[in-house]
Amino acid sequence: MANEYGNDIITLTDESGTELQFEHFGSVEMDGTIYVGLIELFDDPKKQLESDGTLFILKTIEDDAGEEILVTIDDDDELARVSRVFEETFEDLILD
Repeated sequence: MANEYGNDIITLTDESGTELQFEHFGSVEMDGTIYVGLIELFDDPKKQLESDGTLFILKTIEDDAGEEILVTIDDDDELARVSRVFEETFEDLILD
């Protein structure tokens, strides 16, 4: 239903405290874990056009309070596997 009115926008805070905005590209489940693909958004239209459109893939985990959070994928093999799943799942969108 969210896509009925536009794409989901997510604001994340990096390690230095800077807030960054991302558009939710899509999500996949692999081995019981949900992975989220995000594309960075920029306030400046020129920066948005110059962006290479990198897809950032993060995974969801539960923190100590039981809240679902997004974290980076530190394991190169895990990242390679989930990247292939994203490519296969969204192949039509990526190639268009």
